Amino acid sequence: MSIITIENLVKAYPGAEIPAVDNINLEIEEGEFLCLLGPSGCGKSTTLRMIAGLEEPTAGRITIEGRVVDDVAAAERIPAEKRNLSMVFQAYALWPHMKVRENVAFGPRIKKVPEAELNKVVDEALEKLSITKYQNRYPAEMSGGQQQRVAIARTLAARNNIMLL
Repeated sequence: MSIITIENLVKAYPGAEIPAVDNINLEIEEGEFLCLLGPSGCGKSTTLRMIAGLEEPTAGRITIEGRVVDDVAAAERIPAEKRNLSMVFQAYALWPHMKVRENVAFGPRIKKVPEAELNKVVDEALEKLSITKYQNRYPAEMSGGQQQRVAIARTLAARNNIMLL
């Protein structure tokens, strides 16, 4: 079964001469690793943002784990927070007022993971990305590369089946 199916996906911004995304069709199988490659401005980030639910498609359909999350023709849309996926943003999107540990714990905490399990998941993610020693720092106190690792750790700690990077 495909974990993500994209059918005839289009994103056209008002006033733009050509669509940012034009008629993409794609199936991603469970366990598959897929990389979107292309020059700046070709629609890679826009496509990921539509999958994540952060951008509304102009046309087309997106199915995640067998559930339609966007179908423009049927006026169906499931909001981003209910799509059970994680995304690492280009600019990391870390909470500046939260320390590293709190940033990494954000996803599991929203999911109401019990505190003991939450601490275990956060510790594992921090360890995997070699950032345990930075857990009490704020994002502004870290380099760009360290912030990127915090963003990836946050995505891992959320334990969703789908990660968009």
